[in-house]
Amino acid sequence: MRPAPLRLDSFSAGNGRPGLTVTMLDVDEAYHRGHEQGLTEGRERSLDALSLALADCRQEMRASQQHEAALRREILAGLVPVLHAIVDLLAPRTQQSRLREALATEMTRLAEHAPDQAIVLRCPADLRPDLMDSLERARFPQAQVEDALPGQPVVQLVAGQGTIVFDPALVVGGLKTLIDDILTED
Repeated sequence: MRPAPLRLDSFSAGNGRPGLTVTMLDVDEAYHRGHEQGLTEGRERSLDALSLALADCRQEMRASQQHEAALRREILAGLVPVLHAIVDLLAPRTQQSRLREALATEMTRLAEHAPDQAIVLRCPADLRPDLMDSLERARFPQAQVEDALPGQPVVQLVAGQGTIVFDPALVVGGLKTLIDDILTED
């Protein structure tokens, strides 16, 4: 068995395609075309990868925000009853001092702006000493103190045609409403 002879003429310079001559300019143009095509394809792949990464990031952020909102709702749902209990415990202890302060402020204001105005104070019997003390401090001699009718608010201050109602239960209800509004801020 004899090996096949190797033909060296196929590697010679003159044995290309007939009529095709490659110049240095053609090589440069081919290089630049390939370079441009490679850059374009690379940019497209990079943009596709970036778009995918941004979409993943958006989904992760949305999931994180939803998780955060769920945690916030859970915390607030546990916190609101505690805050309601605190208001229920502290309100009765501070109710009389707040009532005295608000009443004294209003009577002082009336004494300054309408010193000759006759006023009527309606309150439960247990608040009468506090009212008398507030009247003395405001120096309001034309005040008449009456017992509140059953079912009336805690204290009413009637001056002329106006009535001011002091009801600490409204304050407690207002505080609880504010606490409940915390849940709906989301």
